[in-house]
Amino acid sequence: MFEPFTLPGRVRFYPGEGQLPECELTGPGGRTRISLQGAQVLSYEPEGQQDLFWLSSTSRYQPGKAIRGGIPVCWPWFGDHPDNPELPAHGFARTTLWEVRSSYADNEVTRLQLGLTDSPSSEQLWPWQFELILEIELGEQLVLSLTTTNTGAQSFIITEALHSYYAVGAADNLRIEGLKAHRYQDKLEDFAVKTQEQELEPQPPLDRVYDTDEPVTLIDPLLKRRIRIDKEASASTIVWNPGAEIAAGMADVGSGEETGFICIEAGNARERIIRLAPEESHCMKMSVGVEAIED
Repeated sequence: MFEPFTLPGRVRFYPGEGQLPECELTGPGGRTRISLQGAQVLSYEPEGQQDLFWLSSTSRYQPGKAIRGGIPVCWPWFGDHPDNPELPAHGFARTTLWEVRSSYADNEVTRLQLGLTDSPSSEQLWPWQFELILEIELGEQLVLSLTTTNTGAQSFIITEALHSYYAVGAADNLRIEGLKAHRYQDKLEDFAVKTQEQELEPQPPLDRVYDTDEPVTLIDPLLKRRIRIDKEASASTIVWNPGAEIAAGMADVGSGEETGFICIEAGNARERIIRLAPEESHCMKMSVGVEAIED
């Protein structure tokens, strides 16, 4: 099934946890591991660096179950469904097995393209015709490009996010630069609208949707690294950590593990809806790079 896309030393496929198929990309810039269920990046180890992403020790690696950590793809809605709370949070892309569309490698980058199209099971949850492509490029940075195309005869709307779980030394000992002066909605206060007065130093719990298309930088003094997150065609930046009390009730977060991550997500959420006419496409892109903080 995957042999046409295997590139020795650069792209390999294998059974992962729970026998879910995975792919590993290797290149001059490091390596990344991807679950084909959900097209979900599970890890990214730049050359000479620790893994940038967090995975829960109690994640459920089962068909149709969301994996806690890495970069889940939230699509075609972010958060709860706007009209039907019985539908799965964050849509169905993250729990569906994607198809491999292409692979590529040269002296600078390694690429994998995964695809998802409408099916009888997707139409039970969302009645539109679509093609969704995620391209993952491993080079000096990790670049994810998520392209939605309306292949049907009627317009539809989406919200979306690349729900990135960054591994950190301590969630309450961080600085996130780039959000100062931006408006945000605070989910913990019934989506009250506020303005970020200073650069953000998270104190979990927090669950915020920032109105911004600008890059942010995550500064981690304990892991001694600076992670820069750039994005295109993304009008929202979501910052989330559940804090100890909420995490204690989450079966797929190990005891105390919530202190080891912060979610900083590129997206189009809340009122930042994307409307696509027939044959129209939208591509959201996120780039992640890291540099060490010298003593």
